[in-house]
Amino acid sequence: MGKVWAFFRFIIVMGLSFVILYPLIYMVSCSFRDRIDMTDPTVMWIPRHPTIAVIKETIEVLNLWNTLKNTLIINIGCSVVQVFSCALTGYGFARFDFRGKRVLFGIVIMMILVPIQIISMPLYSLFRNFGIGIFSVNLIDSALTMYLPAMTANGIRSGLMILIFRQSFKGIPKELEDASYIDGCSPLRTFVQIIIPNASSAFLTVFLFSVVFYWNDYYVSSTFFTNSETLGLMLKNIDSELKMRLFNTVAVDVDPREQIVWKEAGCLLSITPLLIMYVFLQKYFTEGIEHSGIVG
Repeated sequence: MGKVWAFFRFIIVMGLSFVILYPLIYMVSCSFRDRIDMTDPTVMWIPRHPTIAVIKETIEVLNLWNTLKNTLIINIGCSVVQVFSCALTGYGFARFDFRGKRVLFGIVIMMILVPIQIISMPLYSLFRNFGIGIFSVNLIDSALTMYLPAMTANGIRSGLMILIFRQSFKGIPKELEDASYIDGCSPLRTFVQIIIPNASSAFLTVFLFSVVFYWNDYYVSSTFFTNSETLGLMLKNIDSELKMRLFNTVAVDVDPREQIVWKEAGCLLSITPLLIMYVFLQKYFTEGIEHSGIVG
């Protein structure tokens, strides 16, 4: 039975590896082939006309360096802000008792379950006329539409971040905080000097999650921005950008199969920073998940 289970375990692992790695291998293969190879039925994995011209053209189409700068300013900045706002919220749920705590935590769980599409229109109306009466301003096409929710622990997937922090903080011995209170520390000072150093892995885990969610986001960004260039938005509109920048017109007829090489190259360029970051931080990411108590 041990040998039979080992065989089936091997089959399961190989199947999962194929499902996960096949799109990545196909992406790399298409990114370095000429577009005529896409209509050649004899080309499977190894390009018949290998080239880096597609990568160069995709960098031009995506306006990569300017797009990357905008992505870092908006998405990475929001990730940093969201980490600290969600940490404070999670700490409140983990350590303090107050009226309505169960109801508010139920709302946090609903933030995980309810998709962003449900509240996108109310959020658009809120930011379109942000304020009261004559003091209202239009925040559409402003980075504040992303930063304000992140600052108030209402950013993308913030419910999950609060849950991770709550579970992590509940695993820290309460005696450490009691000792700091005896020494005269306030709750905020205790959080900064005691909790944060002892929950560094949770902070890193939440930061990685937040970066990935913001980095890959296009729905929320396309709701609040009409002319901002981020990687998610540029990939979403790559068809029109491709025709305008390479062929100077959107009326040109390009075979959809030939367009795949630019799309796959764009996806490869988009995920490369995340893959590099994960390679160096994988150990700490795994530890943070384990300490949070939500494994599986």
